[in-house]
Amino acid sequence: MATNLQSKIPFNRLVAYSALQLPLAMAALPVVLNVTHYYGEILKLSLAMIGPILIVSRVIDAIQDPIIGHVSDRLTKFKNGRLILVAATVPLLMGGFFMLFDPPAMFHPVGEGPNPNSTLLSIWLFAALVLVHLGYACVSISYHAYGAELSDDYNERTRVTVGREVFGLTGMMIAVVLPTWLTARFGEAAGYQWLGIVYLPIALFSALPTLLFSPPSVHGPVERKPGGLMAAFFAPLKNALYRRLLLVFIVNGSALGIAVSVMLFYVEHVLGGGKLQAGMILLAYFISGALSVPLWMYLSRRWSKAAAWLFGILLTISAMGVAFFCGHGDIGMFIAISVITGLGLGADYGLPPSILADVINAQEGKETRGATGAYFGIWALSTKLATAIGAAASLPVLAALGFNPSAGIYDTTALIVVYLLLPILVKMLAAALLWWIKIEAERPAVKDLWAQRH
Repeated sequence: MATNLQSKIPFNRLVAYSALQLPLAMAALPVVLNVTHYYGEILKLSLAMIGPILIVSRVIDAIQDPIIGHVSDRLTKFKNGRLILVAATVPLLMGGFFMLFDPPAMFHPVGEGPNPNSTLLSIWLFAALVLVHLGYACVSISYHAYGAELSDDYNERTRVTVGREVFGLTGMMIAVVLPTWLTARFGEAAGYQWLGIVYLPIALFSALPTLLFSPPSVHGPVERKPGGLMAAFFAPLKNALYRRLLLVFIVNGSALGIAVSVMLFYVEHVLGGGKLQAGMILLAYFISGALSVPLWMYLSRRWSKAAAWLFGILLTISAMGVAFFCGHGDIGMFIAISVITGLGLGADYGLPPSILADVINAQEGKETRGATGAYFGIWALSTKLATAIGAAASLPVLAALGFNPSAGIYDTTALIVVYLLLPILVKMLAAALLWWIKIEAERPAVKDLWAQRH
């Protein structure tokens, strides 16, 4: 069943809604890639102090996600209640990001050796991470939940999610290029400080179109269900389709977590590249993901969203298999491979949230229909869980295989196993799960299309 003209969101309103995803993505990547380098290498904070700070702040971040989803649902009793939460917490995201990369000058080290202000700097880092995680979670959960309520049409939901992810992948490209350019232009310390400053107007002017010109929600207020707070948090797990989708999503996402955690090691010690080459690889990856949006929109309409996602996973597996033939100096070949895996990234980013929007209103989830914030709260928790599983799996395996930078041991075979073989195996498991279990809601559109073809 094709989307009719009456249900189609105007392009300008879709762009307005999607704009906020740019600063969200732009904030997420530096927190993962740049914070450890900035505080460890530039500000000379001990890695032994940074590690626990990162872990504790992430645990707090994960715990708060279902709570934020519940709050977002409660606010739907007000007109544009979810966007009210977004507007109230965008300043938290902006302030936290600025704090993260612009600590007070008194905390900066003087000369060589350990930072004499390491205790104060540790407190500052922890506070900044808690603030940026809180702002990001509040904005993203309520924002994505609102997006799932902009249409009840199967294909139009795909249009909303992939349109949003175009801005998200653009934000990731900026997050790759901007720190590299700023640190090259102003030096390492000043460059990162400028990153915190430049982010503020980008976030503000991207948020305004979303807050002022987003299409209206087609859903009414979320009805309160009987039961306590914890029951409301985890009620979406009663939806069988949702549980299956989460399983596939977590397994598939953990493969990316594995690759991200060792990517820089792989580029340096297997490919013989540096920071510039790593940036080129990431840029090709994200550009390809952004440009693949029309492909995934077409395939999701031609087949189904689950089938298109499966094709994207298999495409990534195939490209990563070719990477086994890469060695020292094969940067160009690996960039070409990154273009292919970037196509798979477009599917990973654009299609699961669209499937989720369908699942929320499926018959299987009738008890929690409309509780979009609760669904996206657990979804956000699952995203972080997938990344954590990937990182937790990769580093011990890498060490067990003999890769030990602190001792000057750089075993390239260990890197190839962890960066390529392990993610391939995990993605193969995700593909098998996606093939064998039902994750999409029953819908007349698919039934009619299947009947026509068979």
